[in-house]
Amino acid sequence: MGESVSGSKFAAQGLVTGGRLKYVVGGAIILVVIAWLILSNIEGASAHYLTVEELLAQGPSEQMVRVSGLVVGETIEWDPQRLILRFEIADEGGSIPVMYEGVRPDMFRDGAQAVVEGRHSSSGVFEATALILKCPSKYVAE
Repeated sequence: MGESVSGSKFAAQGLVTGGRLKYVVGGAIILVVIAWLILSNIEGASAHYLTVEELLAQGPSEQMVRVSGLVVGETIEWDPQRLILRFEIADEGGSIPVMYEGVRPDMFRDGAQAVVEGRHSSSGVFEATALILKCPSKYVAE
């Protein structure tokens, strides 16, 4: 009779019968995996936003950064076979050479406002993994 009382305690709690323990453990595992995915992607997706002047002052780094500047037209070199675009971006603090591997944007030209994301290599070239062009507004007063 003692065994049926202790067995009924577990049955009343629902942990042994009904398989609730499997759901609790499974749910906990899913929550841990989701939390890990969110935290690891937040860390990898964050890139500091710098000007060309700030990047030059900081020097080469393996840290992912975003840099904004104007495209210097006479420095544009496009290799359509290898999809390599080389150019410089500049602001009032200086200029930096950029190498981007990918499709050349249609609006890419001299004086375009560009944002590049990547790493400033020890060779002094900014190795961009992303190239975004800012569209000029038609409604800005001149």
